[in-house]
Amino acid sequence: MENAIRWSLGFIVGAAWSVANFYFTVNIFKISVLKKDATKLTALVLLKFPVLYLAGFLILISKAFPVAGLLTGLTAALITMGIVKLCTKQA
Repeated sequence: MENAIRWSLGFIVGAAWSVANFYFTVNIFKISVLKKDATKLTALVLLKFPVLYLAGFLILISKAFPVAGLLTGLTAALITMGIVKLCTKQA
């Protein structure tokens, strides 16, 4: 029972990390391509690379969650975001 709870929590943590990573990536691309505010771009890059990736590394080395749960959450979140993006496109 405890393993199932840890796996489920790992799934949720992996999905949340994936969504945050996708959000930062999309916003960095938008700001870069549209040549908008450079300070906002710097803030997003400083949040994404050191903070988000360090958090992901610490999650992995802590072994608090099974790696399979984390990877499944990462993958499921990406697939879900892709499906939602395809279904909500304007005709």
